[in-house]
Amino acid sequence: MRAFVLVKVATGHEVEAMKALRAIPNVGDLHFLFGEFDYILSVDSTSCEGLSRLLSQRVRRIPGVEQTVTLLEAPI
Repeated sequence: MRAFVLVKVATGHEVEAMKALRAIPNVGDLHFLFGEFDYILSVDSTSCEGLSRLLSQRVRRIPGVEQTVTLLEAPI
């Protein structure tokens, strides 16, 4: 399964957060954004439980990460 995660980071933590996000094995593409969120990243996981663990134990624990929004890819 693939998800896209919008990440909002506290001012001044952008560079460190980007490095930490890129170091997560399941993170694919990572793009800097202008607007309400700072990054969008694609994440691959084998299950909803695995995705939940990755987000709660890795992404949201990165210093400076203030908010995430997860969008699951819908196969068509």
